[in-house]
Amino acid sequence: MNITITGNLGGGKSSVCRELEKYGFKIITGGGLFRDIAKEKGVSVLELNELAKADRSIDDLIDNRTAKIGKEEDNVLFDSRLAWHFAPDSFKVFLLTDSYEAARRTFAGGAREAEEYSDINATMAGLKQRADLERARFKELYNIDYYNRNNYDLIIESTYASPEQIAKEIMRNFEEFKVNKFHSRLELNIRTFYPTQHFTDFDRAAYDKKVSEIKNYEAICMSDSPILAGNDGYTYILDGAEEVYAAIATGRVFGCVDYIRNDEASTKRIPKLAKADVADYEALADFKYLVYPDELGSKPGFLLNVYGR
Repeated sequence: MNITITGNLGGGKSSVCRELEKYGFKIITGGGLFRDIAKEKGVSVLELNELAKADRSIDDLIDNRTAKIGKEEDNVLFDSRLAWHFAPDSFKVFLLTDSYEAARRTFAGGAREAEEYSDINATMAGLKQRADLERARFKELYNIDYYNRNNYDLIIESTYASPEQIAKEIMRNFEEFKVNKFHSRLELNIRTFYPTQHFTDFDRAAYDKKVSEIKNYEAICMSDSPILAGNDGYTYILDGAEEVYAAIATGRVFGCVDYIRNDEASTKRIPKLAKADVADYEALADFKYLVYPDELGSKPGFLLNVYGR
């Protein structure tokens, strides 16, 4: 079986693919296929790129070649925006990334895209605009919604996880999928979940008990599924805080959830906690949040439809 991997701009997809290559996969990229076709036609990549702007058949060649490899070869990892669409029998992975973190990586990385923006906020807005244009283009060309989670078997967040951790968790899910297929599984980074209760209301006894239960587990995905709500681009814990912070304290990285609630009743339960209010949680579980809602302010949420009632 093959794996197709795509995701948000700035999500670290290439780094994850390099880690997955260590598991014995042959990597096929859209850029690699493009270079192969340029060589076959006896033109440079730049020349072929100019031809492709006016000739849809160039894209069709890449799409058809992806489909052919997907049908005829095994143990292939497709690093491509749309390979999941042309290799439907693959294990389809979407790498989800927080909008601010994707912008920070892009702006700090010195990539060509970063030169277009003046700061991280401008980068965040620019990436959102590019994603919207890309979504519209894919809809027009292929009649698909790129940001529909139902396209994918595993949606896994890369905001607060290393490429090695992400690759390890993808492989764990891949092995399970080969035996018992699942669809649209959502695994988020638990260090991006914010509390909704003051620390004085936190059940320390339940936390200590959970730490004792799971401290020797090897899994990097927590076994409990917390109830979450989203607001202003952040994810908050409505229920299961003791389990979440115990998981963080014992080295877990991911949490498997059904969706992030965004109905009015759920968002009303989210208080305006300041950075100082979450400091006790950080000290307890020995970690630091990447950003604080009261300092950064609102930001775009996930582009993928991971929200619901």
